[in-house]
Amino acid sequence: MGVKLFERDHKGIRLTPAGVTLMPSVTEAFDVIERGTRHLSGAVERRRLVVSLPPTFATQWFSSRLGALAEQLPDVDLSIRTQDSGECHCSVRFGREPARESTIEGGSELLLMERHALVGAAGLAGVPVERLLDELPALHVLHEDVRLKLWPNWLAKAGMPARYADNGIEFSNLQQAIHAARRGVGLAVVDLNMIDDELTEGALVRMSDVEMVGPFGYWLDVPETHRETETVSSFAAWLRYEASEAERIK
Repeated sequence: MGVKLFERDHKGIRLTPAGVTLMPSVTEAFDVIERGTRHLSGAVERRRLVVSLPPTFATQWFSSRLGALAEQLPDVDLSIRTQDSGECHCSVRFGREPARESTIEGGSELLLMERHALVGAAGLAGVPVERLLDELPALHVLHEDVRLKLWPNWLAKAGMPARYADNGIEFSNLQQAIHAARRGVGLAVVDLNMIDDELTEGALVRMSDVEMVGPFGYWLDVPETHRETETVSSFAAWLRYEASEAERIK
């Protein structure tokens, strides 16, 4: 620089007047370098994960756990689809058994088995079930314009007359039936896995201890092409943990 910045004497090294003048600029420069280094070291390449989820599972179970997923996989950009496609890295499927497709076989595992119970609005707690069934409509869910057999199956297991399922109100999806049940419109036979929040908040309560397990459940399917992908493996491990925790606290 052609300017003397330091002097040495019997006490050691000290700044010259020019060094004192330059010191603030040098300090600022090092601060900028330090901030830039921290930024670079903290910058992590984003990873994209495309998953397919059934609409009910996505809304009623998965969405409330998105915060936990963001903490577990902070560098992942998640894209949720309701239909499986060629670009999906993995999918959660509603069914009775493991997938048999050649690209999936060996990469299909059960996450949650359905657990159906009779539920209603909190204000109905304590009222005899027979009275409720006589006075309130059964809330049915349709699949391809046909009522699911949730009500007949539950009534049979509970040892109650099948006539309670004859009438009622029909809905095109489970979310509509859950919303109506919360409002006290009627009673619904619902998979307990899908109403964790409603039960915890007290918006819905169980009307009976009778419970049906299966035969359907939610399966995690991972195509062979993505089975060894780190992002997919991490997501699958997180999903297994969340599912096991949900089962444990029931």
